[in-house]
Amino acid sequence: MKKTILIALFLVIGIKINAQELACSDFKNGNFYVPADKETLLPYNIIRNGNHQTEIVEDPENILGADFNKIAYEIIEWIDDCTYRLKFDDSKMELTEYQKFLNDNNGILNELVKIEGKCFYFKSTLSVNGETHQMTGKICKE
Repeated sequence: MKKTILIALFLVIGIKINAQELACSDFKNGNFYVPADKETLLPYNIIRNGNHQTEIVEDPENILGADFNKIAYEIIEWIDDCTYRLKFDDSKMELTEYQKFLNDNNGILNELVKIEGKCFYFKSTLSVNGETHQMTGKICKE
């Protein structure tokens, strides 16, 4: 009986030691997805490579409107491994008025709040005329 408990204990410790814990830097490059939730109407995919990000939204029922970019190109300014500022890349796409507004207000500041499994929970902040607007969400590795 004691031998069985000891073996089980070693197995649990071995699994815990070998389990991969993700860090902020694991979300800098690769393919990701953002699931729909109360603040995100539709799920979408993200392809991230260094300082560049592409967001791809599938909107078959045109929920977001005809003028919404289904593919958005963005520039990432990394502040540290867990914080970055996101602006739309006007050299790769024609910006909507809303995207121009975001860029004119220094983009969106994104901060990693916590990592659970293969997802990170973030807080996005936009400051306009001294007023701060926030939203939360999560990004998951594919």
